[in-house]
Amino acid sequence: MHVIRSLHEITALIPLLKEALPIDVSFAICDREKFIGYWPGERIDLGIRSGQRLNPDEPLARTVRNGLSLKDVVPASFYGYEFVGTAIPLYGEEREIMGGLAVQVRTQAELRGIAEHIADSLSQAQSQLESITSASKELRHFSGQLLNLARQTAGHVGQTEEVVSIVKAVADQTNMLGINASIEAAHAGEKGRGFGIVAGEIRKLSSETVASANTIRGTLQAFRQAMAEMNGSIERMAALAERQSVSSDQIEAFIADIGAMSDRLSQYARRL
Repeated sequence: MHVIRSLHEITALIPLLKEALPIDVSFAICDREKFIGYWPGERIDLGIRSGQRLNPDEPLARTVRNGLSLKDVVPASFYGYEFVGTAIPLYGEEREIMGGLAVQVRTQAELRGIAEHIADSLSQAQSQLESITSASKELRHFSGQLLNLARQTAGHVGQTEEVVSIVKAVADQTNMLGINASIEAAHAGEKGRGFGIVAGEIRKLSSETVASANTIRGTLQAFRQAMAEMNGSIERMAALAERQSVSSDQIEAFIADIGAMSDRLSQYARRL
């Protein structure tokens, strides 16, 4: 219980207390109904005037009404910004409540708001990054599959070219047989005319087969070149997906570190 002879005893001490305290505070003294003095701080000025009636919901009014010391966070709806207020009742010599003394310290609500905004932004960025990371890993997986498929296709092209080479070799041999058959038909004279006609058709078919084989070989060569270029592109895409995945993991870890610092900043602001 704080017993005083008059409220003016306290008002005379306020300037000395403000100078002695190492933090920026404001003081208010009231009687049972109204403020009788207010000393603002540099960063906290509630705009209270002497003679201003007490708000029945603020800590100082409840202290005077109930005779209890209070410490509470006063929301911004009262004075425009949030602050921590402590209030104690002041008793007269007859043990009656004469009024109250309040000390106000502005909270770091703005700092907490910034920390919370950072946390919200990081949460959204984390969600987006997780989606990108997932897509990057999926791209890396499909790039690997596509690269394997491209290599298998290149192998099949090589095998097909071997078959074409065999077909051309058979056609060349057939052509030689046709030539030999034509020579023998010529030696046989009139009796070998029919055989000569067959030999000519064999040579014609052989020539067409060689021409087709050469065309197929040219097509396969162009296809092999295109496959080689595609393989190079797929390999570069797979390498890019790998680097993107690694970068996404690093950025995700960086965001997690910033989130942890934001949490510590918010906790620090609450303690101020």
